[in-house]
Amino acid sequence: MEKKISYAGVGASVAGVIGILGIYSAWWDTDTATYNGTADISGQLALGMAIGLFAFGAAYVLMDDPRIRRAMGALATLCAVVLTLACVWGLLRTDDIAVGATVTRGLYVTALGGVLGIAAGFLVMRDTAQMEAAGGPDRQPADDAPAA
Repeated sequence: MEKKISYAGVGASVAGVIGILGIYSAWWDTDTATYNGTADISGQLALGMAIGLFAFGAAYVLMDDPRIRRAMGALATLCAVVLTLACVWGLLRTDDIAVGATVTRGLYVTALGGVLGIAAGFLVMRDTAQMEAAGGPDRQPADDAPAA
């Protein structure tokens, strides 16, 4: 059996890595200090979701069972959505970090990872739907599919 790499799963994993890199970059900046994403609860949530996005994307690539792949794809998509929402929350909490703090590139890089993760999640769902329509690997064709 020839095994194909799921580029959607790879994309989800890469999006998770981009999110992690953004979190450990500066999210906020003041005249006297620079704060990375983990300085606030929004960044800590984003870190958890970025790690989850990476892990579930990698699991989607590595697993063969269609039901496990479907679950990993759904979890990767969920992590990507929450990662993006955590970035929006971090943007809204700028004044809670320090008075006069400004948002820096790290927050936007993390948000980019979340958006790329959402896009990869849609591709994962498309791949899963195509696999189910074809009957999946090592399974009988679907009832409504023409017999070969």
